[in-house]
Formats: sequence, structure tokens, C-alpha cells
Amino acid sequence: MIRKTIPVLAAVLLAAIFLFDACKKAAAETYTVTVTVSVGVSGTPLAGTYYLDAGNQLTYSYKLDEGYAKLTVLLDGKEVAASGTITVSGDHTLRAYSDANTEFTLTVTRGTGVNGTPETGTYTYPQGALVDYSYVLADGFSYLLVKLDGVDVESHGTITMSEDYSLNASAVATENIQGSWSLFESYNDNSSFNVTLVFVGTHKSGTVTDSDGGSGTYTFNEGMADEVVFTLVFPDVTYEYTGSFSDANTMSGTCKRFQTSDNVISGTWSASRITVATAASSSSRTANPRRRRF
Repeated sequence: MIRKTIPVLAAVLLAAIFLFDACKKAAAETYTVTVTVSVGVSGTPLAGTYYLDAGNQLTYSYKLDEGYAKLTVLLDGKEVAASGTITVSGDHTLRAYSDANTEFTLTVTRGTGVNGTPETGTYTYPQGALVDYSYVLADGFSYLLVKLDGVDVESHGTITMSEDYSLNASAVATENIQGSWSLFESYNDNSSFNVTLVFVGTHKSGTVTDSDGGSGTYTFNEGMADEVVFTLVFPDVTYEYTGSFSDANTMSGTCKRFQTSDNVISGTWSASRITVATAASSSSRTANPRRRRF
């Protein structure tokens, strides 16, 4: 019985050793080695990202091309020999650059009405550095335009620093409908009204009320032809308005009032923004009640 037991125990121990070794291999951590090689430098490994398990080795060797005077090789930011071996113990960066390709400049102009990064300024990056950028419109602005060296690009992306670049992000101010307006409207049945409107919300949408008690909503649709749309609703009649800005303080367009869809009276409207000056000059006028009966 004793002779039979020893081989069985040995087999179990051997299987456990193999299982433990397999678990160790399965648990090996993988790291990245990011390699950047500038113009004027030849060698291996080529520029790119390499994935290696902890403890593995990566051999490198670089030399200058003809016409260049100085070779610099950096491992994790520290200067090392032009050739050698990296033992992977975490994420690493390996840079090999010539005398003429040490750094490049990114000049950024972020205009009014644009949020995002990088902000306005001049930034210096090593050859091959990856610079992320991302821009969005601030409230009250439209037509985001991002240019890299004068060429239209997406509003977000990544720049590989292989030369000097200029990045420009700009926007156009949106007309602001918020505030008080003096509205005059005239209809095809020879009726006309002059009331005060108050728009509350954002540049793009919100609520609107008038001095005769009507209320509704508004939207400002940005596009090739910016469009203002708002509605005023009363218990016995509805008013709908469509138009656009002619300047920051003036709007105009067409309107209609109706009780039912088959009983519509059309007209035109115009509105002027009420400023402190205009409010003072009109404060002595007697307001005429707006007739809302159809």
C-alpha cells in the first residue's frame, strides 16, 4: 500500500505545480511602451505603441540620418544610450529625436462664445506628442468653426505634433430674444394691436407673455435663416407668429389669429426691443387695451 501511495502523491503535487504556474502566467500584467521617432532618426522599434507583459524586454537601437548632428534618446523622460534594452515594469515612453526635431509649437486661439480646451495660448510639445482638443458652443452663440492651420476640422479630435500648428475655434453671437419688446401687429380685417411682450428662458427657447394676458412659448431656430416662432394663447383665441431678426433689437414677420383651423385671419408684425431709454420715453403714453374677441 505504501509503494502505491507515493506515485499518486507525486502526481498530485506535479499537477498542482503546473496549475500554479498557469495561474501565474494568466495573471501577468500587460503594459504599453509608446515609441516616438522623429525625422532624421532611423532604427528600431519604429514609432508606435507596443503591448508587453511585465518582465519582458524590448531592445532598441537608433542612429542619425545623414545631415543631422545630434541624436537624443529619452526613456521615461531621462536620457539614455542610443541603443539598449528596456525591461518592462510598467507603462513606458521611448523617444528618439534629432537636433532639428526636439519640440513643436501649438498656437491656440479660442474665441468668445466657445468653451473647451486647449484655451488660448502657445504650447510647446515634443515631436510626436498627441494633443487632444474639444470645443462646444456657449449659450447664446452659434456656428462653431474650428480650423487647424486654416483648414476646417471637427470640433474635437487629436493633433499629432509633427510640426508647428495653429488651432482656431470661433463662434458667432446668436441674437438674444430674452427681455421686453414692443409688438405691433396688423391683420387683413383692418384690426391692429400694440402690446408689450416679455420673453423669459434661453436664447433658443422659453415662455412669452403679453401685456393683455396672453401666454405661450417661443423657439429660436438657428440655421441659414434664423427663425423666431412664438405663440400667444387666450381663452377664446390663439395667435401664432413667425419671423426673424433684422438686427439685435428689431424683429418682424407674419402672424395669424384663429379660433379654429378653418377660421384664420392673417397679418404682419414687427417688434422693437424695449431698452431703458425707450421705456422712459413711452412711460407717459396711455395704453390701448388689446381686443381679443374674434
